[in-house]
Amino acid sequence: MIIGIIQIGSTENKDENIRKALEFSEKAIEEGSELIVLPELFNFISAKGNKEDYLKNAETDNGLTINSMLKIAKSHNVLIIAGSITEIENEKLYNTSYVISSNGILGKYRKIHLFKYSNIDESKIFNPGKDPLVIDYNNRKIGITICFDLRFPELFRLETIMGAELIVNISAFLEETGRKHWIPLLKARAIENQIYLVAANQALTNIRRYYGHSCIIDPWGKILCKASNKEEVIIQKIDFNKVKEVREKMPIKIKKELYKKIEEYLV
Repeated sequence: MIIGIIQIGSTENKDENIRKALEFSEKAIEEGSELIVLPELFNFISAKGNKEDYLKNAETDNGLTINSMLKIAKSHNVLIIAGSITEIENEKLYNTSYVISSNGILGKYRKIHLFKYSNIDESKIFNPGKDPLVIDYNNRKIGITICFDLRFPELFRLETIMGAELIVNISAFLEETGRKHWIPLLKARAIENQIYLVAANQALTNIRRYYGHSCIIDPWGKILCKASNKEEVIIQKIDFNKVKEVREKMPIKIKKELYKKIEEYLV
């Protein structure tokens, strides 16, 4: 499978963000990409982080952004992990990733672990999702996670148990934490679950100092490709046989009875 990661720096200009996402996606497809991955909140990011801004730009499944992505998926017969957008349902906002193919929307994942750091608190804007998502595409299992989810290995292990061979992490990871944590966390999740980890991050912008450095890591923890902190498209071919090879060499057996005890200590 050939994967194209779209690393853009999103702003408050929604039309321009969508235009750029489409342009970069077309470029990735021209270079042979079969799977396109965009970053978190790729169609709109509020400079001040106001809930009102996100409310004004929220969409449903049938909104402009998803319909634009659907057109590309159908015309080129590709799979698109449409980063995430602000989804509205029953007057509640969610940070939602849509998985789109030529057949339409295959599924959507609402960010479960909402980011809180310093003066940033996503729970003041979004409602948390509840369910993991692993989709079946061309006999391959792909799991979806969003940004802060990366710090919760339990979610990645759950999606792996659900069959994931590749897990996508869609991010708007900040430069401050990214320098220290981005690559170590991505490598850890890939190695411990023996999966491909595909990470699409926001590029550096004037709104906020995002870290960029989108990358793909193989099941052995090797970085196959990595972006800079600027806007760009990175393309990488992967071989799913590598997942099978690593898992056969080093089988990891889940101790079901042991891990049931975790629930006893959760408060």
